[in-house]
Amino acid sequence: MTDGTPEPVWHNPSAPEPGQPTGGHPVIAVVGGILALWLTLWIVIPNPKDQPTDPTTGQTTTTPGMTTGTRSAPHVTSRTVAVLPEYNAAAVLVPPDTTDEQVAQLLQRFKKARQDETLPQYVPPTSKGDKLGPHAIADIYVFSETEWATADTLLTLARGLHSPPDPKKKGGPTFAETIGRVRGHYVINLHEAEHRDRASIGYADESGQIHGPNYQELF
Repeated sequence: MTDGTPEPVWHNPSAPEPGQPTGGHPVIAVVGGILALWLTLWIVIPNPKDQPTDPTTGQTTTTPGMTTGTRSAPHVTSRTVAVLPEYNAAAVLVPPDTTDEQVAQLLQRFKKARQDETLPQYVPPTSKGDKLGPHAIADIYVFSETEWATADTLLTLARGLHSPPDPKKKGGPTFAETIGRVRGHYVINLHEAEHRDRASIGYADESGQIHGPNYQELF
């Protein structure tokens, strides 16, 4: 004022004192920024538990950029118990309580092993002498019952529905009974460049017209 009395200063009570930074304390600003970023990510990125799961493979379909998802089924143990070289066929046995999801993962592992050329670690050669490798042609069947994982079963499957029965095996299982016991089927034919691998839960023939009751295509 003109009479020498100090002119009052008006400001918001919550505002900083004159000469103080207007952005607040640096530590408070940093913490606030971190909390805001965390809240944004929590809202924008879906919870991995909420991601859809492929019923055929049990694998979680995640949002791009995510590396987590629902826990996959434990790996199942397996062993090859019968091979029929003349039909390029092999029978693999898994535990009785093996789930379809575990069978699907096993067949995916077989496919990767085929691509890595390590499949002989799991399944003996089914096409010895073939220029394309020991598993250039293969029909790998997965069973969870010991009595079905046999060379006789492989022979029944190889002959198919319309093939005459083996005269030496009277009273043996029919083709229809056999395909109902197949838990998984992995077909390899490296001579078919466009479709080298084919796999399914359960059994289906090459045409897909004849299949077991639990058939479900995997790849």
